[in-house]
Amino acid sequence: MSESVLPSSVSEEGVASLSSTEEADLPEALRMPTLAKPLGWRLLLSLANLVILMALIPTFGILLPNQLAALDAVHKATLLALISLAGSIPALLGNLLGGALSDRTTSRFGRRRPWIIAAGLLAALALVILALAPSILIIALGVVLLQFAANTAFSCVTAIVPDQVPVTQRATVSAFASFALPLGAIIGIGVIAQAFNGGRGAYYVLAGALAVVLVVFVLLVRDPVLPRDSVPAFNGKAFLASFVRPLKVRDFSLVLVGRVFVMFGYYIVVNYLLYYLEDSVHSTATQATAQVGIFQVLLTVVMVTSTLISGVVSDRLQRRKPFVIVASAVMALSLIILAFFPVLPLVFISAAVLGIGFGVFLSGDLALQTQVLPTRRDNAKDLAILNLGSLLPQILVPLVVGITLTLLNSYPATFLVGAVLALLGAALIIPVKLVR
Repeated sequence: MSESVLPSSVSEEGVASLSSTEEADLPEALRMPTLAKPLGWRLLLSLANLVILMALIPTFGILLPNQLAALDAVHKATLLALISLAGSIPALLGNLLGGALSDRTTSRFGRRRPWIIAAGLLAALALVILALAPSILIIALGVVLLQFAANTAFSCVTAIVPDQVPVTQRATVSAFASFALPLGAIIGIGVIAQAFNGGRGAYYVLAGALAVVLVVFVLLVRDPVLPRDSVPAFNGKAFLASFVRPLKVRDFSLVLVGRVFVMFGYYIVVNYLLYYLEDSVHSTATQATAQVGIFQVLLTVVMVTSTLISGVVSDRLQRRKPFVIVASAVMALSLIILAFFPVLPLVFISAAVLGIGFGVFLSGDLALQTQVLPTRRDNAKDLAILNLGSLLPQILVPLVVGITLTLLNSYPATFLVGAVLALLGAALIIPVKLVR
């Protein structure tokens, strides 16, 4: 099947559309999904996302910093920064290549499942390597392998949403996929890592959970086979060009850049709240640590609630843009509260406000992303490109915050920068035309 068989146009609903006759001629793997997904399926999708994020969040939040400190207490901060930066490159590659290669996979087990199980088991192996690592070099190798494998698995799991979920249910299912992020932080850092006092034993638990859940996931979730004769012959130049082609679609690029700006504001809060509490609220180190925990719990409870409610409402109204725009503005409000009112009660209020905004954003934004994909053939690869809107801020936030603090020497000013970026992100969604 040539590329021209699939549509290049997009309907009002924001998804590539075909006539009923053309639709019937497509292999099942490329048809528009129509069957609603039951609660059990949605929970399984959420669980798969959860274990992948649990493999990453406590590793970089507690386990890896403790491990490096034990090996070299003097240079621990520098080593953590360098190893994290080194891991960001394979994270980007795993995300993009995993998506693009799974789009072309014609295995009798489906397009996504072979990559999910292979990458999931490889990520579990990386966690075991980290648990056993005797040196900084082996730790670095483990991090590189973990980032590549985990992001490969994540891109393929995410692609199952546009592959199999009808447009009328996208926000609800996106909500189930999205609240894995806050739950991953709570369970990974608050439960597993703490149960092992931040020690290496936690790596084994995370590895086991990842392997078991993803094996169950691929056994229970269907993945229609893509016939071999429906995939064009591989061409290296065309393959590379396929990563640029979606950026020429105006709405696709607007959603990507808008996501970068909004997620930038979120990661400023997540990454620098501890220092803000110490330097601007004037909490002691012990107090600030406890306050970050309270902030995270408030954020998570409100976020999960707002994600689920907004997902259901968005699907009933079949509207995405208003939810993403308002959510981004609410997130900006939480950053403004932190910038202008560095007092503890208002810090906790900002946690609830951020939870509302980010929760609504997560469900609406993922649904919006799935509806600006240019062609069904490249669901995973194009979603992986949009996922750069989350990965790039994680890399850029330390650089931008470092420059801002050098120039202004103020965490409130840094949060104000995040608020402005979140508002810019909201503004970029307004001109999107293909989705309501």
